Amino acid sequence: MTSTAPARPLPARAVPLPGESLNSLIRRTSQAMAYETPRRLVALLSTQGPLPSHWNEIASGPVLDHLANLLRMSPKTLLPLTVHHYVPSLVLPSKRKRTPQNCDTGTFQRYFTAVGPVCPHCLQQDTAPYERLLWSFRPAPVCTEHGCFLVNRCSDCSRPLRSDHPDVARCTCGAYLRDADSIRMSAYGAKLATKFHQLLLGQFLPVSGTSPAAWFQWATHLAAAASKTPTWLADVAERAGIPVDASPDEVAWLAAAEILAEWPQRQEAFLDLFQQVDKHKSTSTGVGRRFGMLLRRAARLEKLGHAAPADALRRYLLERYDGGHLSTKVCLFAKTGHRAGLDGRSWITQTDAAKMLGLRHGAIASLIGQGILKGKVHSAGANGRSMGLVLRQSVETLKRELRSALDVKTTASRLGTGRHAVLELIHRGILPRAVRTALGWQIPQASVIELESVYQQLPKGKLTANRWITVRQATRKFGPTGLTLGALIEFILSGDIAARMAEPDQRLHGIVVRHAYLVSLAPKIRDIRNQADGYPLHQLAKTLFPDRPIKATVLNKWIAAGLLKARRVGRGQIVSHEEVERFRSQYCLADEACRLQNVSRATLSRWEVEGRIQAIYGKRITPGAGFSLYRREDLNTVSRQRNPRGGD
Repeated sequence: MTSTAPARPLPARAVPLPGESLNSLIRRTSQAMAYETPRRLVALLSTQGPLPSHWNEIASGPVLDHLANLLRMSPKTLLPLTVHHYVPSLVLPSKRKRTPQNCDTGTFQRYFTAVGPVCPHCLQQDTAPYERLLWSFRPAPVCTEHGCFLVNRCSDCSRPLRSDHPDVARCTCGAYLRDADSIRMSAYGAKLATKFHQLLLGQFLPVSGTSPAAWFQWATHLAAAASKTPTWLADVAERAGIPVDASPDEVAWLAAAEILAEWPQRQEAFLDLFQQVDKHKSTSTGVGRRFGMLLRRAARLEKLGHAAPADALRRYLLERYDGGHLSTKVCLFAKTGHRAGLDGRSWITQTDAAKMLGLRHGAIASLIGQGILKGKVHSAGANGRSMGLVLRQSVETLKRELRSALDVKTTASRLGTGRHAVLELIHRGILPRAVRTALGWQIPQASVIELESVYQQLPKGKLTANRWITVRQATRKFGPTGLTLGALIEFILSGDIAARMAEPDQRLHGIVVRHAYLVSLAPKIRDIRNQADGYPLHQLAKTLFPDRPIKATVLNKWIAAGLLKARRVGRGQIVSHEEVERFRSQYCLADEACRLQNVSRATLSRWEVEGRIQAIYGKRITPGAGFSLYRREDLNTVSRQRNPRGGD
């Protein structure tokens, strides 16, 4: 029968050193007893009950009492050498355990590592090398005294350093760990690691009123969220001077320390980026897809009496979140006392914005696109549905402008022009921030005053025959090119046309412009109009192939054959700019085909007879075609057949 009587105390006694771990004390005691490994000493405790997986995890009980008896010490002396010394900073009280006494296994695995990292510089300066308890603290894998990363692998054999190796200063392969190379941290990185140590010792709190245990809980959630955000981890590693071979877990913990050290501004910056990561498929709501479990974790901490994380998230959602609607379904706004902020939120829905402005719901998205309102429109699933939010301040600003806005008739009277000209100025953006309401277009007075100041500041000058013409004459003479009053004002604003004010009483129609400038700009005006509105057939016939004008009847034949697409406008046909570019890139005339193949027209005709190439539209296949049209792809095929090796 196995005896359970306690063994006699050991003759050799090792005194605990500052910051030493219990694992280190057992190791040094074994060395003093000349045991080969600490397992000899541990065997003396095996009859007292189940042994812990790690000696730094041992709690009050028979095993600790027996160990204290062996070492000739009090259990109260040994307990501070274990992780349970930090219970107040790491374990949150619950309904069942108001005053927890021990760290459970989950807490130990979350905040402490089972391997045995060391600081070579500390080992060099120690008279008797020993292991510090904080070396196993997972959130800060650094030595804050020397500002370097802890070494957790042997540089000779590359094996992890086990916590149960007999000598803290030597690896099991025989290499001396005090000679190992350690990586120095930047001053900023060391500062972040120190924050966690200060939080663990109760010397630092981001916000008073919340316990260190709650902050460590929140840091755990932040580290998990940061680990899903590679871009943020890379930025933290660069700012803190963390080496590229550091594990993501180490960088994520330091990222959490940075957020707590610069609370709450750094958290807000992180949340801006965290929302863009596609990660939350297990949650259902739009807010959950963007923030994952952070909202629920904060709400849970608030129920336990620690409201700082929840308050910061609520403030962020109300002021900066623009990804969706907020309602009482969001857990942070479930309580009555937290719902008041929803009514005065900075971001409002498109429906609320439309009601405030008296506009159609669909007009809000258009105003956001024009930059008149500040907001965002997001896709909301299938069937083309969308969801948008608008900044309340921008809606209120526009509402004040509309109170004193002018209608089209009044604006036309002030500018000395017609109603249609005012509409054109609106569509071209020359009268910005104009809004179409149920009462018609409303133009802010500031926009009208700004345009009035443009022509009022023009140099005064009388009309000179053959050199200067009025705005009305310019639009009549150059109207066929696409010159309108709005286009003329744009050229004046850009400085492309010299202008003067000849008749101030006539306002816009009192402007005169340089005739020579309009003549030189006529081709540019025509190109701008054609690119926007398309090309009439008679004009396209002259410009489709710049080196070879053709007749409009040829274009009609190509349209009938389906080679060129046109739309009918009134009695004429218009070809869009995109269709012209497609046609030019796909087809060419015979002259260009000869240049591309470097052959004569007779050779090209012989190739057609031989069947080497065929015109997509020509005399041989279409009677009365007039012009032969070749496909560029066919010409490329002939080139490859003539030169199969690509000219080598």
